[in-house]
Amino acid sequence: MATKKSVKSVEPNIADLANGWLKSYKLDYKLEQESLNTEIDQALNNYYSKKGGSGGNRPDAKLLIKDCYGKDFPVLIEYKGYKDKLVKTKDGQIVNKTNKNEYDFNAINSFAVNGAVHYANAILQYTTYTDVIAIGMTGYKDNDKLKYDIGVYLVSKSNYGVGQEIAKYSDFSFLKTENQSEFFEKIKSLSLTDEEKEKIKQKREEEIDISLTKLNNDIYNNEKGLSESDRVYIVVATIMATLGVEDPKNPVKPLDKSELHSSNEDGNKDGDIILRKIKSFLKTKKIPQKKQETILRTLENVITADNLNKVENGETQIRRIFNKIVDDLGIYYKIGLTTDFTGKLFNEMYRWLGFTQDKLNDVVLTPPYVATLLVKLARVNMDSYVWDFATGSAGLLVAAMNEMLIDAKNKIQSPDEFNAKSAHIKAKQLLGLEILSSVYMLAVLNMILMGDGSSNIINDDSLKNFDGNYGLTDENKKFPATAFVLNPPRYKKY
Repeated sequence: MATKKSVKSVEPNIADLANGWLKSYKLDYKLEQESLNTEIDQALNNYYSKKGGSGGNRPDAKLLIKDCYGKDFPVLIEYKGYKDKLVKTKDGQIVNKTNKNEYDFNAINSFAVNGAVHYANAILQYTTYTDVIAIGMTGYKDNDKLKYDIGVYLVSKSNYGVGQEIAKYSDFSFLKTENQSEFFEKIKSLSLTDEEKEKIKQKREEEIDISLTKLNNDIYNNEKGLSESDRVYIVVATIMATLGVEDPKNPVKPLDKSELHSSNEDGNKDGDIILRKIKSFLKTKKIPQKKQETILRTLENVITADNLNKVENGETQIRRIFNKIVDDLGIYYKIGLTTDFTGKLFNEMYRWLGFTQDKLNDVVLTPPYVATLLVKLARVNMDSYVWDFATGSAGLLVAAMNEMLIDAKNKIQSPDEFNAKSAHIKAKQLLGLEILSSVYMLAVLNMILMGDGSSNIINDDSLKNFDGNYGLTDENKKFPATAFVLNPPRYKKY
């Protein structure tokens, strides 16, 4: 009985053809085993591999192209050699995760575009690059003639890392130096509809919930000696250390996992390294000095603790937890989600508190959709001065800031004027007070993550000690509140 002849991959032919194009365009491309730059190499090594292991991601080809403003765009290319193995989608979106928020390694490993998008997400998560070009190419032989398909996608913070098809192409000539300006114009014209944005946002938020639960279970079950507040502070510290700052004059690179060496050397322990990066981050973000001191004092007590920095079996506990946080949460706080991220974080991290701790269990955070509704009911616009004197994780102020920026965008036609108004909104038109120090840290982090309106988030008792002044900037000037949005805890008599 004759057996069915297996189909042979033509990937070597596809790679030879495509790499020939790149060579003929005189582009400085790198092949699978070659280095593009240290930052990208480390990101690809840190990310889950296409087959589910740790590290070792190697695109078939990679290069950097530069737009007219001097911004670098990494280009990651993946080749396959079978028919119908270009891209796997569902409801128009790249499918790289299952319904359980687990990596769909079968899709990532089998489809060219899915693999390239997987690599691109590694770049978003572990580097300062915000826009990546993911290219997939596959083909087959038809009567000894090579047939092929190409997929070209943008993976960026603006599309939450899911990827958008840029255009249809029959070769790689869009990458030629003389054609790049037209290619970048196509990228510039890309936009998601409100419906698409909402669908992606909801999916990402569901993924955040799953990842936060997994992370907290892991830390709770496997990392002993940590209080609930310790867990929160370590997560806050990790996120601040790995955000980075895109400042032309003084950029701050995100702290990479490889920079923690589990050393016993005084001043160079893992906690010390994390703290130095946070100091640099806060200074470059121009956070008010008093706030910097408060944040650093609070975080330093935890992340430099002897028990967390004790080296056992070649690794410290702080390094192990740092790595878990970056791997499980990194992609979500790097892609620009306008959601109360740290509200979700707070709710998850405090699930383990006992019900007898009444004061802490009184902290109930406002869901994002309720926060947006309250902001709209308060008629917040770009000229509002919004005060929340029971701030929690700053979910209401995040919603207010977003509404103010949307209103400003709709009303101001000059980019320079909009940028100036945006900066003023974030620095001068929001005020929040939170009495619990652990929750205050989440509020500061939330505002930094969602647009850096953290200047006037104050750790104080709004009923006893607050005099109505700005507090951290313009300390002797009253905050001219025009809108109050708050969801205060219920009053309890002890």
